[in-house]
Amino acid sequence: MLQITRENNPANPDGPDSLPPEFRLPTESLAEAVAFVRRRLSIILLTCSLSLGVGLLYLIAASPTFTADAQLVVDSKAAPTDATSVSTIVESHIAIIKSENIARAVIQQLDLAEDPEFAGNDSVVRTVGRSISRLLGWSGPETKSDAMSHAVESFERKLSAERVGLTYIIKVTFASGERERAAQILNAVAETYVAAQLDAKYNSSLRSEKWVKDRLNLLSSRASAAKKALADYQRDRKDIADSADAISANTSQSTPGTQRELRELGAAAETAATTYDNFLRALRYMDAQQQATPVLDAHVLSGARPPLRASSPKAGIVLAIATIGGALLGIAIAMLRDQSDRGVRTCEEVSKELRMPCIAVIPRVRSHSALMRSACIEEQGPKARLAGLRAELVSRTYALFGSGTHRHEPVLAFDRGSRNIARTDSPIWTVTDAMRSRFTEAFLEIKLTLDSMNRNGQRSQVIGITSTYPDEGKSTVAAALALLMARGGARVILVDCDSGKRSLSAELAPGAEFDFLDVMAGRASLRETTWIEPTTQLALLPLGNNREIYPSEVLSTGSFDRLLQTLRESYEYVIVDLSAVAPSADVQATVCALDSLIFVIEASRTKIDVAKRGLDVIRHENVVGVVLNKARSDGVSARFTA
Repeated sequence: MLQITRENNPANPDGPDSLPPEFRLPTESLAEAVAFVRRRLSIILLTCSLSLGVGLLYLIAASPTFTADAQLVVDSKAAPTDATSVSTIVESHIAIIKSENIARAVIQQLDLAEDPEFAGNDSVVRTVGRSISRLLGWSGPETKSDAMSHAVESFERKLSAERVGLTYIIKVTFASGERERAAQILNAVAETYVAAQLDAKYNSSLRSEKWVKDRLNLLSSRASAAKKALADYQRDRKDIADSADAISANTSQSTPGTQRELRELGAAAETAATTYDNFLRALRYMDAQQQATPVLDAHVLSGARPPLRASSPKAGIVLAIATIGGALLGIAIAMLRDQSDRGVRTCEEVSKELRMPCIAVIPRVRSHSALMRSACIEEQGPKARLAGLRAELVSRTYALFGSGTHRHEPVLAFDRGSRNIARTDSPIWTVTDAMRSRFTEAFLEIKLTLDSMNRNGQRSQVIGITSTYPDEGKSTVAAALALLMARGGARVILVDCDSGKRSLSAELAPGAEFDFLDVMAGRASLRETTWIEPTTQLALLPLGNNREIYPSEVLSTGSFDRLLQTLRESYEYVIVDLSAVAPSADVQATVCALDSLIFVIEASRTKIDVAKRGLDVIRHENVVGVVLNKARSDGVSARFTA
């Protein structure tokens, strides 16, 4: 059953979409997002395809990179004092592994300075920049030291080292274009690092031992010299004491000085001996401490092996990034496209931007034959698909090589004397032939809206159809609505007042001798001018094709009002196909004589600003609402549910 959405709620005259975003239901935002994706699905899919193509080209063109890994462990036989100290020590080892000295040693050992992977991987911009600099004389030719510097820079980019969790293990990795080369270089790094540690430890031991020996020799020499000086002084004084005469002669003068010198020499000898003994004790204590708490060291836990597969590029990650990036880029482009075109696409935009109710969304169709075939296939089920395809083939064959008419869709030939409406390939006939199609359901929505106005006490007998531009399909809407009402048994007349195109008269009554202007002037009667559709008894009051008129002057006179009054007495509905608002002033001249006015907008083509200007021109209390014409399937499904 057709569900009708009423948007002219008195409590909220602007429609549900005029509410602030925080008061809107989540399902409404989700429906808008789904409609946006379906509307711009082609752009999103195209962008995704291009992004996937770029990703595939990258996977094909990119050189594979192999990453080998090895593990080093920092050993300690004693428990660590605190976590900070241990972390500092491990980070120090990592810094040593990634140092320039290690890189230079490995490069010299494996002769990597001449390897193109390390010497020729600069970017094109840097290469061109260096060439221009040399041509201008800003820099000289590259030397061996420059080549070594470039190799070291590339080597450091490919080498990485990190601590494994909170352990003493260091994971070292190296990336190269060849599997065996990566493992070879990484093993050389580990061996060079261990050898450097051993050399540093050995050199430190040699320097410490030399310093200790020099210090011991110095202190021993000083102690020996002090003792020797004291012994020599005592021996000299003893020789002097053997002479009694000398002693008796100089006792009063030499005894105090001799005693002072003796004390000084004894104190110096004792101090030198004490310093020497203290240094020996300190040296023994340091040796004991070093034996109890050895210095932290590192060794290879597991060597590097050639990797089985390339570490980059990773096809899964590249394709996933390309897909997600393409989708996001496609959505961004689609949003920019929506913002740039500013076309009216959905009923929500009509309510929000134009402040008018959207009473129906009419789907885009190419012709009555194509729509009839799709509708019949939909009603009859899958068994009719083959027959529908055959009918399509026959229809296209006759359209190309036949006389212009289809065998399965006969066209009633025009009879100049009968004034019968000619049946053509226009989509308007779908309302009588395919009652369950979405096209017909859209016009049922319009009719129910007009009937509801009549039930509410508002007069809706003379109904005008207009649009901003001539090619938005207003004449098709007017004719199909009139035909739908006539099919339901109502007395309906369709009046062609479109002086610009006169498409209804040219298509349905091509040989009309009189038109409604003749009726207004009294030159012909209404009975002589009216054309009839035999099946539904729809009446048509045409407009002549060979007359130059100024409709704004004619329609604003009282004769047109009297004509409409006559039509009110004879018919239940009077459908007036008006001119478009933009090129003429016909609508302004007739809007007051109408009971209801329907504004047609071509979906996704008519700009919002243009539609606003058109509505401002005909802004009147009898404007029922807006009909979105030529809409895509997503707009139709958003309005109608079976």
